[in-house]
Amino acid sequence: MRLSDFDVLTFDMIGTLIDFEKGVLDFLRPRILPARPEASDDELLEAYARTQSEIRRAEPGLLFSGRMAKTWAAIAAAYGVTPGPDDARLIVQSARQWPAFSDAAAGLAELRKYFRGLVVVTNGDRVSARVMAANLGSPFTQIITEEDMGFAKPDPRAFAWFIEHLERQGFARKRILHVAQSQYHDIGAAKAAGLATCWIYRRHGRQGYGGTQVPAAHTQPDFLALGIGDLAARYVAELMA
Repeated sequence: MRLSDFDVLTFDMIGTLIDFEKGVLDFLRPRILPARPEASDDELLEAYARTQSEIRRAEPGLLFSGRMAKTWAAIAAAYGVTPGPDDARLIVQSARQWPAFSDAAAGLAELRKYFRGLVVVTNGDRVSARVMAANLGSPFTQIITEEDMGFAKPDPRAFAWFIEHLERQGFARKRILHVAQSQYHDIGAAKAAGLATCWIYRRHGRQGYGGTQVPAAHTQPDFLALGIGDLAARYVAELMA
């Protein structure tokens, strides 16, 4: 299997292109550490992942922006911190402006030269996804959100929805490569849906899963890259070989 076997790259957004861990820590540290200075970055990220998962199970219809406000309220309660009066609004604004990984915009611009489509498939809502896409230089041919699909990754119905959506546009499943950081949300579920996968190993050299839920099992991807810039470089090198 070669990278040039594909016509379309489908991307997870948050965690793959957008550095949500930095964004989450930038929001949590000044609010949690004054009361709990011993709380490590890994602890805060794991609290975020755990709380997000709990809220999604309790309120599966709640979209990204609504989840963010409730996630902060639950984390604050767990640490005995009183949220500020504007925190519900501020965390949503903060999330929409989470920074892009330094390699993401340039890597996407390079990949856009070679593929018929670069498609975002995200558990974010429409407004948040479009703000994030703009911060990446708007390289995408389509943006597909949880709002559009009616389901969130890793639900198999989310993958069935966007695969069928792309197939109706003439993109065969075997010509789609799903590119993502999350083993839990993306890589295992994409493989189960019959897609080839590229795992973007953003936490290379660090322990644990950080702000992402722990998968039941590790899924071996078809391709491995350390970032979007690395993926683009590998593709170009393959073309030159």
